[in-house]
Amino acid sequence: MRHLLSLLRNGKGLRHAPVVYANSPEFSLCVVLRGLPSGPVDVSSDHCPVSLRPFILGIRLATEAFDASAPAPGMWLEISLPPPEDVPLARLALTSVGMLPLKRGSLHLFRVERTVNRCLPTPNLWLRYLLAWQNARTAARRGDALCMSARDLRALNAYYIVARPVFLVGAGHGERVNLFPMDLVGALSTGEYLLALRATSPGVALMEDSKRIAMSSAPAELLHAVYALGNQHRRPTLDPNQQTVPISSSPLFDLPVLEQAGLVRELSVDRVERIGSHVLFMARIEQESGLAGRQLAHMSGMYIEWLRRSGRDCEVLAPL
Repeated sequence: MRHLLSLLRNGKGLRHAPVVYANSPEFSLCVVLRGLPSGPVDVSSDHCPVSLRPFILGIRLATEAFDASAPAPGMWLEISLPPPEDVPLARLALTSVGMLPLKRGSLHLFRVERTVNRCLPTPNLWLRYLLAWQNARTAARRGDALCMSARDLRALNAYYIVARPVFLVGAGHGERVNLFPMDLVGALSTGEYLLALRATSPGVALMEDSKRIAMSSAPAELLHAVYALGNQHRRPTLDPNQQTVPISSSPLFDLPVLEQAGLVRELSVDRVERIGSHVLFMARIEQESGLAGRQLAHMSGMYIEWLRRSGRDCEVLAPL
């Protein structure tokens, strides 16, 4: 009874579950931008979230693929299983809100206006959405400083059908250093790299002032320790004596990384943009070594349920 009353009062968020990232069709999904006059464009390797409030996606397009002065009506992002199955899983209706130049092509910014999610039967889906709407309405009362809208939460959950690997991001400037987990990161097919960090994080100043970043893949086996480092998003510096994970220094920039990490990647920041609730760092890779191994990732709970109903599965690290 208490649980039911809590649901009625506070609702329930749309879950993104921790999983082990794998090289399989369930993770290697197709992401296609449709509705352009030139035809559909496969952007599976060219998309990244750049803000959560409002929810804005960055999608790299070749210059000739999109005319920003006359954006095509009826654009949408389609997420589906890879060929030969091509099973559609979600569709996000998009509106263009801006563009940032890249060395090759442009990063086009899109708001999500409407979401179609095919991972759950319609009655179950709308019950989840109703609880998520109530959860969004009570976010401020519960101390959620981000306060995403119900529409953006639906879009975010559908977008996370494409699993997002988690990295520990190391930054430093002067006497201060920090290390915190991030999943709003992504490589573009051009070799450029994007990271979107919440504007309230003290790490923003370190990354913006130094223009240097080190990333290490977050091992799935260190799930709880990685999440504990999430507290560093509210702390100005890292105290090595209070950490439960072994930390060392990156080879090029001497920034904090996970000791014996599977993958270490070091970046130089070329450009910084403030977009909505987040700060976007547009960077280039200076050095990369190792392999990610069993990396922690975040994936839509609805998609995991769809996988299970379809006789497929992935390694989930916490109950849905």
